[in-house]
Amino acid sequence: MIPGHPLPHRPRPQRLAHVLAYAVALGIVGAAPPRAEAQDVRALAATCASCHQPARRAPPPLAGQPRDELLAKLRGFRNGTRSGTVMPQLANGYTLAELDALAGYFARQVPAR
Repeated sequence: MIPGHPLPHRPRPQRLAHVLAYAVALGIVGAAPPRAEAQDVRALAATCASCHQPARRAPPPLAGQPRDELLAKLRGFRNGTRSGTVMPQLANGYTLAELDALAGYFARQVPAR
């Protein structure tokens, strides 16, 4: 808890990424594979799916969107060229490889009818 702050302190995703990168550099943990593994992608996608549900129009469902279009949107949120309320902050918590893996994952999913 941060003194004088009403909410408990939670580490930011970027800070966690920096700590993990430092640990990898020191050899404390093994280096991550260059591409996200299928199980990891499903775990990341579950986070997205909590808001992007097929029964809702907003935010739009992600299943079946073309990979390149979805990746361009995600990268735009991450680099600040695409505006949004929550997505720019969320996209900053992912690596480019994770965004690529997520776009591919959702492109392969069959949209709900």
